[in-house]
Amino acid sequence: MPKYAVPLTSWANISVTVVTDETDPEKIASLAAEAASPSLCHQCAGGGNDSLDVGDEWDPVINEETGKPEVYREND
Repeated sequence: MPKYAVPLTSWANISVTVVTDETDPEKIASLAAEAASPSLCHQCAGGGNDSLDVGDEWDPVINEETGKPEVYREND
């Protein structure tokens, strides 16, 4: 019987912690996008026949009211 490979897409999120003296949300979001490096273990990625790629392009969530990236200061 024939086998078919079918690319499927989904949506994923990642949260990146950025340590910087920068205060501009645009620049902080850019630093976060550069630092993003998610990965999956072999089993979670599908192991054998199926595979999952989380990609390498990440866009910040944009606040609808301000039009700027959402950036939240973490408590130490």
